[in-house]
Amino acid sequence: MFSGCEIYSIVKDITDKEEGRITTTDGKVLTGRVEMPNANTKKLTIVTADKQKTVLNCENIKELVVWKKTHTDIKHVLQYLPSHKLTNPKKVCKPLWMTLLTSGPHLKIYACSFNYSIPSNGVLKISSVKGGDILYYALKEGETVPYGIYMTSNSKRAARERFQEYLSDDPVLCKKLQDAEINPLEYETIAQEYNPNR
Repeated sequence: MFSGCEIYSIVKDITDKEEGRITTTDGKVLTGRVEMPNANTKKLTIVTADKQKTVLNCENIKELVVWKKTHTDIKHVLQYLPSHKLTNPKKVCKPLWMTLLTSGPHLKIYACSFNYSIPSNGVLKISSVKGGDILYYALKEGETVPYGIYMTSNSKRAARERFQEYLSDDPVLCKKLQDAEINPLEYETIAQEYNPNR
């Protein structure tokens, strides 16, 4: 059971507009207040400082950067991307909003779930509907469709196997994953270590 203050905080985090910067696919940059998207959001509205309201089709957005007004030093990147289906990598799924978790020299790791919000501490909260999963994707440098790696209801073993399959062009990293020298959920380590040019 939630108290009145807790309910207010939850509702406020979900419904608030946040500070944001949208870069469109044609290079236009808009800065202002933007509603946080959920995974399936198709259109985004941004209100600029001069009170101009712009509604954009998400397919025309290259990148959305958001932050809490009180925490301008903590910025979060979201992108509207198609993805390879986790259970069938040959199938490409429709675009969804994903957040960039970490980025290395040759690899990015994204998380995707139903809802994104920024509570008062400024740190992005990724949440799912009851019983839902958070999905994790990897994207190699030069590619445009992230590859499904892991969902929270799966085992670490499944994540290890998916990473080894996707990152097979770096046998050194794959061996470290296979030998459990690197945990398959240590996304930052994997993104930094991945190097197809060894």
